[in-house]
Amino acid sequence: MPDPAATDPLSVRRSGPETLDRAEVVAIDAIGAVVGRAALSRLYGSRAALELELAPTTTVALALVGSMEREALARGLGRLELDASGASPGVVAALRRRRPVTDERRGHRLHLTWPTTPRGNP
Repeated sequence: MPDPAATDPLSVRRSGPETLDRAEVVAIDAIGAVVGRAALSRLYGSRAALELELAPTTTVALALVGSMEREALARGLGRLELDASGASPGVVAALRRRRPVTDERRGHRLHLTWPTTPRGNP
């Protein structure tokens, strides 16, 4: 049986309080249910952390990532990072295929980083 979240049209909208240093978005399916949630937090300089709080499918995760990239650009942030330990292997693989990802290790954690520029993201 196909995954309904992967086949239904998704929309992503802002949610929660927004500041220059933080943004939150939710993914909404065709019947209006929240099927995904992500947050963006400025780390330092022009870098921000992306947290996929709820992303049950790769389709939902990529929609959230695209929205967060736009939010980061609007805040003048040039680079995003995602702690790979909090993402599914399918999401990590999809990001590697679709973004110019760089691996950065901090202790035992692997972080995927990539530019927010439209030129850097197909």
